[in-house]
Amino acid sequence: MNVYDAVLTNIAVREFTDEPLKNEHLIRVLDAARLCQSGKNLQPWYFIVIRERSTLDALAELMKGDVDEAIMKRSHTAIAIVSDPKSEFDVVDAGRAAQNMTLVAWELGIGSVFISGPEPPERVPYRKRAKQLLGVPEHLNLVDLIVFGYPKRRRMVTRKRRKELKDIVFEGRFGLLTTLNNKALGSQFGD
Repeated sequence: MNVYDAVLTNIAVREFTDEPLKNEHLIRVLDAARLCQSGKNLQPWYFIVIRERSTLDALAELMKGDVDEAIMKRSHTAIAIVSDPKSEFDVVDAGRAAQNMTLVAWELGIGSVFISGPEPPERVPYRKRAKQLLGVPEHLNLVDLIVFGYPKRRRMVTRKRRKELKDIVFEGRFGLLTTLNNKALGSQFGD
């Protein structure tokens, strides 16, 4: 699978088989995060692999009543993404690392979904308790959790409901229509 095909077909997966991730797959996914570009090459990220059932259940308990609770309870592997705010790029770089992980996972036949916890305003106390549970130092940010697993059913989408390029691409300044081919911009897949 090439990168564009992975981007085109990757979807959030919320139902996984009971098979735990193979260690070689998990290492490949983590290495994809490590190899990510980062602003000024500061690499302001850390990753916590969570496979212990009691920790996954404790995180689910912190999400009580949220849709993410059930996903976390069914999961076998989650990765917490932690960033260092000493870098002005920490959240962007953590997001890029996360995207690398999800795309490489997809290539390996592994699905993933981001788990953010309860909706605001409950998200702030959830993150504080989740940081404590995972032993994240106070000065670092818990950006998000990603659950990984082998999908119960692998769906391959070829169309996604996304805004058209012509509605989001400008040239030179915000609001200025681009001179790129309008036919290609009319379709998100250039067809």
